[in-house]
Amino acid sequence: MTTIELSPLLPLEGGFNLRDMGGYATADGRTVRRGLLFRSGVMSMLTEADEAHLAGLGIATVCDLRRPGERRRDPTRWCEPAGVLYWSRDYEEVTGVLGALLGGEVTDAARMRAKMLGLYRDILVDHAPSYRFLFERLAGGHVPLLFNCSAGKDRTGVAAALILAVLGVPRDTIVEDYLLTNRYADFSRLIGAGRGGSDRFAAVDPEVVGPLLAADADYLAVAFDSLDRDHGGIDAYLASIGVDAPATARLRELLLD
Repeated sequence: MTTIELSPLLPLEGGFNLRDMGGYATADGRTVRRGLLFRSGVMSMLTEADEAHLAGLGIATVCDLRRPGERRRDPTRWCEPAGVLYWSRDYEEVTGVLGALLGGEVTDAARMRAKMLGLYRDILVDHAPSYRFLFERLAGGHVPLLFNCSAGKDRTGVAAALILAVLGVPRDTIVEDYLLTNRYADFSRLIGAGRGGSDRFAAVDPEVVGPLLAADADYLAVAFDSLDRDHGGIDAYLASIGVDAPATARLRELLLD
């Protein structure tokens, strides 16, 4: 696996799983540029100093992958003062809303894990419109770009995997980036602050909640398997959301050294 030598986590007091995706090597020996791609979880805990730090990075676009209720509960405040284009989409699907998975008859960890495995198949369909816009902004050169959801691991994790795949980053490295959530996402802090809808987690058996909060390589494998089985392969899926060969070439020119 090809790792980032420096920690990708940004030095923010109130950041949650907010990291730079630069530094990864591609299969042809190039490197993802630092300072152009950022992935994150909820940003409502950022301090004023954190917000100033983000504004200083020159971020041009923030793509918020959350539902309307999530955004109202935990608003992202820093974009408008910083003059950053903030994009979001109103939709009803609950795919990727972790608190929603606590409903129904989920009585043990195995059932919760099964729900999470199914989630990664559905994300590709339910969030295709969001991913289309994200790639349009990237291909249009509107970078640096930050994209986020609440935990920064599921909706965001699939988006990150698609971006790195387009850039030619090997699959094992893509999985490595995905699994960094297990190192950098402090869910105890999120739950303690009642952010990201995590207040619902406190009343549930920790063993049942465990698969919900984990970044599991098998989850991402389901997404890749679904791309092949249900969408004609990753290239066909990407083409369906506007990422054709010319767009891929533009993205690699823009985002790789």
